[in-house]
Amino acid sequence: MKKLAFLPLVLLNFPAFAHQGDHTGMTMWEIVEHVFETDHIVFAAIAVVTGIVCFRAGRRAEARAHGRKDNAK
Repeated sequence: MKKLAFLPLVLLNFPAFAHQGDHTGMTMWEIVEHVFETDHIVFAAIAVVTGIVCFRAGRRAEARAHGRKDNAK
């Protein structure tokens, strides 16, 4: 049942048009240059930091949950 909760998100998936213009004819150098623009690097860093914070919070919550179970025995 939980898997069906994500079905609308999958069906409504569409590409994000963050920048104007057509990027289909880009050379490899243009792609590398585009990826390493300042705004892309900043948002990638934000995504990595968010992932690390969420991972650590999940580990702490898991440790607390296991600690409570062990104390109840």
